[in-house]
This record gives sequence, structure tokens and C-alpha cells, in this order.
Amino acid sequence: MIFWMMPDGATRTQQMMDDFLKPFKKANPDIDIKITVINRHTLWGKIFTLKNSCPHEEMPDLIALPHYWTELLIQTGVLENLSALDKTIRVDDCAEFLKPHCFKKDSSDIYSVPWWFDISALHYREDHLKLITDNPQKLLSTWAGLLDACKALKENFEGSEGYFPIQNSDWRGTLSNRGLLPLLWSRGANVIDAAGSNGVSEPAFGQAVADYTELALKNYMPILRERSSIGNITSGRASMVIARRHGLTMYEGAHKDLPVNTLSIPRAGANYVNYLGGVNLGVTKVGRASSHALKLLKWMALPANQIKYARAAEGFPAQAAALESFISSSPERVKNYRQIIADSQTLPGQMATGTFMEVLGELLSAVSTAAASGLYTKDFLGAQIKKAKEEVDDIIRLYGERK
Repeated sequence: MIFWMMPDGATRTQQMMDDFLKPFKKANPDIDIKITVINRHTLWGKIFTLKNSCPHEEMPDLIALPHYWTELLIQTGVLENLSALDKTIRVDDCAEFLKPHCFKKDSSDIYSVPWWFDISALHYREDHLKLITDNPQKLLSTWAGLLDACKALKENFEGSEGYFPIQNSDWRGTLSNRGLLPLLWSRGANVIDAAGSNGVSEPAFGQAVADYTELALKNYMPILRERSSIGNITSGRASMVIARRHGLTMYEGAHKDLPVNTLSIPRAGANYVNYLGGVNLGVTKVGRASSHALKLLKWMALPANQIKYARAAEGFPAQAAALESFISSSPERVKNYRQIIADSQTLPGQMATGTFMEVLGELLSAVSTAAASGLYTKDFLGAQIKKAKEEVDDIIRLYGERK
């Protein structure tokens, strides 16, 4: 059986998953499991080859996928109907915000099951922030306050080699979708709204991108730079990080003496909105061991196993009772996630959402390159937004025709 998954634990993913699966393998010695770790961008490309696989290719039986890919993979015929494979499959006990991303549109058929989720939040070093303010929580409540904090911190640590106020948590070193979306949503903006209207050309969209880019333009956050040597919060070369992981392994483990606190993403508009991304499990139609894949899926989705994996991956379990147990048993800092989760939003499970995110990623990649090379201007941003709007218009038309 072949399981495709994303690098949930970065370079330690393979070993982390091997350790996690030991009890299952011991109880099921007849099931041979091959783990293939694929980053999200590569997985996005590979997904579209699954319907036209060659006989000699190794195709996955089980895949871990971003929650908002479910509808697209249903419509392209990649996923099995889990309700048809096993009538005992349920998602009733999952957290409410994850349930809508499991079903085929306008049906009660389940095609993917929530496994775990992560959520963007702001981590900051209290010892650093106390150097510039008596009330870090108030200062970091708004995006304007965050920029003020960056300015003051940069001045305070002037001359400190490799220091940036904010660590860049994106694995590519660019501006990221996860960083931008809370700024869009806080303003009531979006890439596309529930009615299917293109929001890329709206003023709030451009303002959100411009605000986010300030982190790069003012050297508050490193862009397209070597991540391990500069702007690192644990080494003291950064004071804050907007990250998708809760940091139990880091801030309560390897660096447990770090005085780190965790807050919602600073609001850019009227409301706090944090990005919440679910990881679902699905059985594919192209695999050769669907019964084994289903058995593993059900085992991985058990509450106790969700908690175990979520702790290792620095995420949160998808099952509601398991989530409450996880937060309740965690250190005080992690208990802040109750409010952070309450203020969260997920990407819509529309068929076109994955493609929209690819367009947004290309826009931010171009902006990051321009900012890093000194070529960024207001006109440049306008041209990139115009290009993205045209691409989103094409996607809306294309997917509309496919309905």
C-alpha cells in the first residue's frame, strides 16, 4: 500500500510517520506500507496525473490532502466514495469547521475524512517586546501596531547581525498565502466570494497585499534569504513569527526556557481572522490496495491517534473531543488557541479553490522577487494584480462551464 503525504514534520516527516505507524504495523503485519513524502506544490501537479497513470507507475492508495481540494478531486474522479466503501464512516464527531470539507457537494456522501489541522497565529518573544512596550498584547492587536513594533525592534537591535523583527516561516522564503489571507479576511475581502465573484481587483485586496509586502520592503522580515542563519526567533535573531504550528516541540520542548507568547494574527480591519487549514485523508481510485488504505485511514482517524500525530506534527486533532483534550492538557500558552480557533476561517471547499490559491501564490512569488531585488513599485503591484484578476476570471469561467 502506498501513502502519499505532505512534509508535516519537514525533514523529519519520514521518521515521524514511521514511528507513528509502528502500532498499526505490529497489529497488521500483512500490510506493507510505503510512505512517499511530497510537498504541496509537487502534490498539486501530481494529482492531475492520477486519472491517466501508466501501468508501471506507483500510484497512491491513500493520500493526505488540503481540505479544500476535496471537491475538485471528487469531480475529477480521483477519490473513492468512502460512504460506499464503508457505511460506518462518519464525521459527526469532528470539529464543526472541518465537516463541510468532507462531502460531495449537495450530498451526504463522504469522500475525505479530517485528520488534523493547523492554524496561523503570532508567536512573540516577551523578553524582546518588553524592551519596547509595557503592553505587547495591545500593541500587537492591529497590523499597524505590528509594523510599529517592527520599527521599534529594528532600532533596538540595530547592529545585531542577522536580526529581523519577524522570522519568515514560509519554506520558500517568500510572502505566503497563509500570511496574506488573514489580512484580506480581516478587511472583509477575498480572492473570490461565496457567490463566485472575483475579488482580486477590489481596493481591499490590493491594500492587503501592499500592507503585507511592507514587511519585506522595510526589511522587517527576510525574503528569499537563507532561513537557518538569519531572522530566527529561537536564536534571538527575530522577535516574532507568524506560523501555522503551535510550537510545543520548540517552545515547550527543545527551547522550553524561551518566554514565548501566542496571539491571534493582528487585525488589519474590523475583525481578527486567523487562517485554519485542515488536512484530510482520502482513498484513491487508482490504487491497488483500497481495503488496506481504508483500514489505515480509519486507524489514523481514531481520536487517540489523532492526538498523537497532531502533537508530533505540531498541529491539532480534528476530532472535537480530542481537540478539547489536547488543548486542556497543553501549556498555558497553547490554551490561547481556543480564542484563536474561534476567530478562524477556512478556505471554501469550492472546486476551483485550489487553482485560485495557485494564482495567489504566483502573485506573491512575483512580489517577493521584486521586493528582494529592489524592483517593487506601486505600478508593478498593480500590473501583477491585473494579471491575477484576469487569471481568476478565466478560472471562474472555466469551472462554471464544467458544472
